[in-house]
Amino acid sequence: MSVSHNAAVLDRPFAEFVQALAARTPTPGGGAAGGFAAAMGNALFLMVVRFSRGKKANVARETELAAAEQALLALAAPMATLAQRDCDSFAPVAAAYQLHQTTDAEKVARQRAIDLGLEGALGVPLETLRLARAALAAVTPVADCANKTIVSDLAAGAELLIAAAEIALLNVRINCSLLGSGAVAERAASEATALRAQLEVGRQAVRARAEALLGPLLPPRA
Repeated sequence: MSVSHNAAVLDRPFAEFVQALAARTPTPGGGAAGGFAAAMGNALFLMVVRFSRGKKANVARETELAAAEQALLALAAPMATLAQRDCDSFAPVAAAYQLHQTTDAEKVARQRAIDLGLEGALGVPLETLRLARAALAAVTPVADCANKTIVSDLAAGAELLIAAAEIALLNVRINCSLLGSGAVAERAASEATALRAQLEVGRQAVRARAEALLGPLLPPRA
């Protein structure tokens, strides 16, 4: 199967996207995969909230559930663009590495172009972390509304968002390491670290609900 690596990520069949991930091309890469993980995690949260609404056990929580649904819906569109934006953000970096470096002036100009590209590429993983945090913040207050039949999907949504966050954090780290010391790298690293810690708090709250309902993997033998 022939794959156009310049095709819009969202326009590809899933099988083609996976093939493109495996190809010897800079993009799509881990950041694009993480973008899709974030979008899927948010979608699972939406499903759980929608199944939780209208249940007799959650009548008193309807306002909270409605607010959670609206918050998650607002995140869906920006999350859907993360994979493509990650691919697009790397283009200036790739172009900068192709610049001539014969003379000292060319070397300076090339390094400056690389640095600017890397600074720009920090934006998408940081946004991924922010969006993932927002999704967990939206669902955590109503996590206890999920019943046993769907609580595994709730936990799965949290794990997908954590996977996206870990990938984003890795991308921040590699970009910062290539940039070296500097105000931009330091701010990005500080924000990314704080966001990841906040995400872990949300993850633990969601997993606590799942663990309370799921119990052990296998019941104890008699």
